[in-house]
Amino acid sequence: MPEDVSQGAIDRARAGGPDAFGELFARYDADVLRVCRRILGSREAAEDARGEVFLRAQRGFASFEDGRPFRPWLLAIAGNWCIDHLRRRALEQRLFAEPTAEEALPAAGSSPLSQAMATQRSVQLGRAIERLPVRYRLPLVLRYFADEEYAEIARTLGVSRNQVGSLLFRAKRMLRASLADAVARDEEEER
Repeated sequence: MPEDVSQGAIDRARAGGPDAFGELFARYDADVLRVCRRILGSREAAEDARGEVFLRAQRGFASFEDGRPFRPWLLAIAGNWCIDHLRRRALEQRLFAEPTAEEALPAAGSSPLSQAMATQRSVQLGRAIERLPVRYRLPLVLRYFADEEYAEIARTLGVSRNQVGSLLFRAKRMLRASLADAVARDEEEER
């Protein structure tokens, strides 16, 4: 996880310093893109969203609390914007795209069979996450794809830290059940 930017950089960006906002963009561009990609499901949509997220952050500096880490605040904007975008576009069922060939490939040196199995597991996981209700998807994305701590997720979602734990527990339980069903269906199809 990258270090958070200095308060000085934030103050300069608030004052309208283009170089300072450029520093924020350079530091957090990859993080925002990764979160948007995981939520929206495609690189193209994530790249479009990234611009909107940084624009909202620039416009929303008044709501940024001094002393609060900038990265979680920015990733919360990204997560919320993406979820709102999905709702507006009625794309809830497309939350996570099929993994690209390079994401799905396991480490070099593995057999073609193990590569195929790893790809299949990755696709099954993506589909299982896709079927989760939004209430459970967002905390899951923030925790496991954006590496956010429970306290930051709680602040982002406006819930308690304990509720975050409960949401993640239920999301993982639903994922396990969905994956078990997928394995059972695959075994049934093989017969």
